[in-house]
Amino acid sequence: MKTIITVHSFVDAFRAYGRESQFSYHALRALFEHLERVEDDTDTELELDPIALCCEWAEYPTALAAATDYGFIDGVDSKDEHPIEWLMNRTDCVRVWENGVIIRNF
Repeated sequence: MKTIITVHSFVDAFRAYGRESQFSYHALRALFEHLERVEDDTDTELELDPIALCCEWAEYPTALAAATDYGFIDGVDSKDEHPIEWLMNRTDCVRVWENGVIIRNF
């Protein structure tokens, strides 16, 4: 048996586990859409585990903030790559709104 998860039940699952402040609503929506694409691309069903997702993913207000946390040096690395490209070459990176991102921790 399986349960079909909608974006609303996905967000509700984070609330049920007391993790509603881990991500913004927009980040959760972006993560849900990303995970759905992964399922479609790999033809694999993923298990909803809010605790594991909170450990595996992080939200940042900008790609530069995320990249800097992982060693990107603005002014040095930015001559070759934009922070979002730098991240995408190293981990899964999903845009949230205009500037924000969620990344798979690495």
